[in-house]
Amino acid sequence: MSWTESGQGCFERPLSCVEAFFKTLADSGTPINREHWAVRVYAQFHLHDTIEDPVAAVRHAWMTMRFDHPQIASFAKEDSRVYQASDPEGVASWLNETFLVVRDVAVEDLLASLRPTRFPSLYYLPESSEILIQVPHWYIDGTGAISLLNNIFDAIARPRQVAFGAEGKNLSPGVEEAANLNYVSNETHDQVATELLSKYTSNLPSTGLPLESTNQIPGATRRLEIILRSDLLDALRSACTAKATTITAAVHAALISSTQRLAPDSLKACNYTSWGTFSLRPYLNPAFTDPKTHPVNLYLCGLPLTLKPTTFSADASQLNTFYKQLALPSISTKTWPILVPFIRSCTAMVRQPPPEDMLPATGPILSSIGIVDRYLQCTYGSNVKVSRFWLSSEVLSREPLIYLWTWQEQLNLSVCYNENFYTLELMRRLLEVTRDTLVKELDLPVVDDASVLT
Repeated sequence: MSWTESGQGCFERPLSCVEAFFKTLADSGTPINREHWAVRVYAQFHLHDTIEDPVAAVRHAWMTMRFDHPQIASFAKEDSRVYQASDPEGVASWLNETFLVVRDVAVEDLLASLRPTRFPSLYYLPESSEILIQVPHWYIDGTGAISLLNNIFDAIARPRQVAFGAEGKNLSPGVEEAANLNYVSNETHDQVATELLSKYTSNLPSTGLPLESTNQIPGATRRLEIILRSDLLDALRSACTAKATTITAAVHAALISSTQRLAPDSLKACNYTSWGTFSLRPYLNPAFTDPKTHPVNLYLCGLPLTLKPTTFSADASQLNTFYKQLALPSISTKTWPILVPFIRSCTAMVRQPPPEDMLPATGPILSSIGIVDRYLQCTYGSNVKVSRFWLSSEVLSREPLIYLWTWQEQLNLSVCYNENFYTLELMRRLLEVTRDTLVKELDLPVVDDASVLT
């Protein structure tokens, strides 16, 4: 999955197996001019008065990203990615298309109005000093999106001149090369991959949320978040340590419990069948593990999860093991060899229409980003201070996407959902029940004003 120069300044490489999967999902929204799972990353920030022209400063930083991470200006051509090195006139044209100054619009309304663009785009709201970046998921993962945001702020604080024409050297390889997934067709591995996918399909329908609308066509994506402040986060950390589990496993167990509680009667007794997301960045070749160096790439995968909900403790224990399957030698030696054929099987599956009698999945999917402080600072020199951050995605399915992360000693649980399928009130209830389940099952103190819904 290396880039090759096919012409003067024109670089190409095959889409990685993960990119092909997520691009297939993204393209499913083309008929309604939307893009499933497009990644949106947001920050509000303050610039020191020494930065006299904020619009020019942010624009220059975005241009610098084109040089440092040229994949933001790449595009798909059949089953390949293509990047064309550019001259100043071409870069200016790209900037005019992808750097957009927005006025007199609230960021949440802007979020709901976004449509697919040819390239990843940055929306700058100068009146409120906010940035919103939209990137197709097949370009980037959550960790990469946050790291890209970090690099933009660093470029604002420490501007530098770049000379386009040689930026091709900064292109990042696909996951097969970066993670040494040099798969050669193997009948045994192919069979195991098929069985793993069957583990998902044979356990449907899953327990899930009640659909509140008969709409069949997705509308705008909305988001809602609940923030657990430092006192409650400290107690959560201590409780998870005492139970030899992780915050991700505990939150996922609470989410499953709340989903089952809110499920319609027809789904209450079903297994929970969904997907777990895994960052592959910790397992890449050392040259590619730093997301600040290679943010604009897709280094993750999803693996199927099915369990019969019993008790919170038992579910959390199972989930704790599930999330370690790429790291524990006893499990990982079986998982890594089948990743490529498994992902290819998933791509083939989503390219086919679902069976006519198949119920739409309505169970929420959890994506844990981890400790965002590892990727995003609060201050950059004396010129830039970041005060707020969130991550979201376009959701065109009936499966709400739940992002989990900690930043600045606060835990954020954020739901992205389609307004044509669910109401704000149900999503609010989902987050509140999940929080209350954590408090009850882990015997956390009920601290006044320890959480807030926004």
